[in-house]
Amino acid sequence: MKSDHPGGWNVKIKLCASFFLALALVLCATFASAETARVVTPGGKLNMRKADNEKSKIVTDVPNKALVEVEEVGDVWSKITYKKKTGYVKTSFLKMASQLVGKRVYADEGTLYLLTEPDASAAIAAPVGCQHPVTVISVEGDWAKVSCGETTGYVESSRFSYQLEQPNGKADWISEPAVVAADCVMRLRKDVSSDAVATLTPGQAVIVTVIDGDSCLVIAESGCGYAPIGSIRLNGTEDGTAATAAVTAAQTALKKNFKAFAKEKLYEQVETIEGIDGIGDPLYKCGFYNEKDQYVYAALVDQASGNVVFTASYASFAEPLSQSALLKEGDAEIEISADSLAVGEVLDITVRAWTNYQCQYSLTCNGRQMAGGTAGRHFTASFRPKEAGAYQLAVTVRDEGGQAATLTRDFTVSAQETVESGENVYSQKDGWWDAVAYRKSTMEHSGCAIFALSHALHRMGVTGENTLPQALCKTYALCLTPEGTNNERLITTAGKDFGFKTQRQLIDNEKEIKKLLQAGNLFSFSVARGHIAMISGLSEDGSMVRVVDSAPSATFDRIVNASLYYQMRSGSFRAALSLDDIPGSRWFIDTEDYGGLEYWLPLSYAAKRGVRLIQPQ
Repeated sequence: MKSDHPGGWNVKIKLCASFFLALALVLCATFASAETARVVTPGGKLNMRKADNEKSKIVTDVPNKALVEVEEVGDVWSKITYKKKTGYVKTSFLKMASQLVGKRVYADEGTLYLLTEPDASAAIAAPVGCQHPVTVISVEGDWAKVSCGETTGYVESSRFSYQLEQPNGKADWISEPAVVAADCVMRLRKDVSSDAVATLTPGQAVIVTVIDGDSCLVIAESGCGYAPIGSIRLNGTEDGTAATAAVTAAQTALKKNFKAFAKEKLYEQVETIEGIDGIGDPLYKCGFYNEKDQYVYAALVDQASGNVVFTASYASFAEPLSQSALLKEGDAEIEISADSLAVGEVLDITVRAWTNYQCQYSLTCNGRQMAGGTAGRHFTASFRPKEAGAYQLAVTVRDEGGQAATLTRDFTVSAQETVESGENVYSQKDGWWDAVAYRKSTMEHSGCAIFALSHALHRMGVTGENTLPQALCKTYALCLTPEGTNNERLITTAGKDFGFKTQRQLIDNEKEIKKLLQAGNLFSFSVARGHIAMISGLSEDGSMVRVVDSAPSATFDRIVNASLYYQMRSGSFRAALSLDDIPGSRWFIDTEDYGGLEYWLPLSYAAKRGVRLIQPQ
């Protein structure tokens, strides 16, 4: 004789307290319900009978996991409709959302879209990943009212038909910080004919949560909806500690899921993020970048198991956004590195505005004008004060149409003397050295070779006041000639005084230079006509040398048949179109020139110029 489950299982469903209360109120009688339920058996099909008893004729069998319409619910038997046939099945084999009121559960699979109203055409209040639980507040017909954190919304009740109290499946979502790169319409659905939720403008901060073809679901202050990927720029991941095994696992998964992954030269950054319910805690987030520093792929790896739980391609997103697009038209703001500093310390200034067309600085100390240059495109600047007092910085930003905004910031400078460290890149053009005499000239005008020597001494671990530029220029004043510093005499004499080895003949062999740099030696050399700098290291691939330059604008303006390079996060090198491209560059408002800087040059260029050895004992 057939049982009401072909496998003969006697399964009792555990109903929540609210459901028992509902049953008690109707004295275990049946009640009307227009609810969708899922058939869940231990295996096999479920018998549908003509009446609510085991001896009644079987009308049909219902496949396991099938969705059915529940007409009446009883404590033992329920009346259902499946494929236009109506009959009775055991209630214990039905999973209904009404049983979940007050429970914390997960969606069956995929991302939940919490809608603002119980209507499929309503706006999306928020997306919820399948690994994040929601609390069921109430169930009415085909809709369940749920909450996730502070967000409340409606989802189709059939999404909870398995009544999962633990998450199921892999992560199907992302949560990437991004900004709007171009004017676009955020729509209710990905269809371009869908209703508009809001208009997004450049600079708006958003969170990208789902990628769907050439559209992505974003969360903005104005709501949640779909926007074209080409109008959104990801901010990317942050620097983190590399985890070799996680990166390897991520690469394997990404190669499998995205054919283009293996075709690009990519590099990774890894950070630890908070885990996801049911997946792992914590996770490695492995972000992969191309040579343009675009964030193009990502993977989440469970730190405990090493399993990859999520992969995504961001290759269609636009490149990083400039700061000038982050503010609304006519808005600007100033950020300074300190409200108070000492004489000799450096104040760094960042100006953010709706435009990057023009920026002009004006600086006063105790009401006296200290600096005020011509307008330019330096939206980051620096200042090294030489006297104490109350300062006021005024910045005027102007766009191409003439619209302007002026902002001011106050700061104070104390008379406390700063202790200079030779580990720093001395900035020959930072306004500090114009009154420091170097024979009949000044350190600002003629001190490049002295700065290069000071750099070298401190990198060799030689310290003391006699190694600082202001002391060296007095000790070796006779090395300055009308044509500039005699660098051979300077390095030879200093080598005897400070105990390092050198040689009179310049070295111009690439292999020899490379070998000496790998052994920890340094070089002083004429980086450009009439300008001396120092070489402090070699790139990993051996093709580039690292240069420490006290006055980089002199090199940039005079260098012939070569370029200054900076190293990208990928490890590749890119020629600087301006000194602003090079990380660490500082443009000083009082001199309107660049301070000391480190950058890269081709080894072949240094060999052609010839380099002067500085070899620690």
